[in-house]
Amino acid sequence: MAIPKTPFSVQVLLREDEIAVGFAAAFARRFLDEKFFYWLPASVSAWVQLMSAPEYRNANRALRLLAASVPELVGLWPGADTLCGLGCGEGSKDKILLEKFKHAARPLAYTAVDFSQSLLELALTAADGSALSLRGIKLDITLDGHLQALSGQGGSCIFATLGNTLGAFDPLRFPERLRRIMQPTDRALFDGEVFDRDTTLSGYDNPTNRRFAFGPLAALGLTEQDGELNFELRPGRQGIHEVAKYFVAGRDLELQIGATAMHLEKDEKVLMSSSIKYDEPVFFALIERGGFEVELRKKSKDGKFLLAAARPRC
Repeated sequence: MAIPKTPFSVQVLLREDEIAVGFAAAFARRFLDEKFFYWLPASVSAWVQLMSAPEYRNANRALRLLAASVPELVGLWPGADTLCGLGCGEGSKDKILLEKFKHAARPLAYTAVDFSQSLLELALTAADGSALSLRGIKLDITLDGHLQALSGQGGSCIFATLGNTLGAFDPLRFPERLRRIMQPTDRALFDGEVFDRDTTLSGYDNPTNRRFAFGPLAALGLTEQDGELNFELRPGRQGIHEVAKYFVAGRDLELQIGATAMHLEKDEKVLMSSSIKYDEPVFFALIERGGFEVELRKKSKDGKFLLAAARPRC
């Protein structure tokens, strides 16, 4: 089924000046939230490079597992007419869904949702020719008012939270928040990485991922000669674990963030958002506790990545 190339527009609920103020405030607290790793040009470039890097196993697992599962999803959700990619990134995972549904003669409308204008543009460009229509929404998904703006898309919308993104949105709360905005005919996709004490850390502490993690600091003019970027594996409780990262200043540093001058003392830490991992039963239980019925449970060939297809529980 041929789909004409379509221009796209981006609805802005979160302005660049608001993000800049938030970034300065986050740095003043010495904690950089997940969203700031996808905002500035250095970060976007590092993220795109990371997605194609062989050493970043999560991207490969997520893409392969999704591609293997989509034929079942096409049969499972015959009424789906819209895909909403939550934290769409550069759009590689959403594109797989769009192309598979298109090849099944059931093309979807596409709404790309992200914090980053640059990534929205990349995702919408990648989807060109695979979707019935294209639109982007730039927002902060942690805000309930912004999330509510995604409600009521199409007759049956697939809300896709892919690429181990659930951990960035708060796995304890986000499924329930998403469930509250969904129609009974909507569906949801979540994926996540299985925790492995022996191998999880090595998937993150490599040169390509270090460049990505350093992105927000590089945008401020810092290099790894100005301090040390650390990754730590922190086994958690109740089946939720994390790879923590933080920067330790190697000397006194004077930084300029917009109009704000900041001082970072030698040995002072700047904490960064962690990457969340799960014990397998806990991953599915989190989704069910959020008000969903899991209709399809899939696992990567190596057993390290999970995919859940779910419907709102009545």
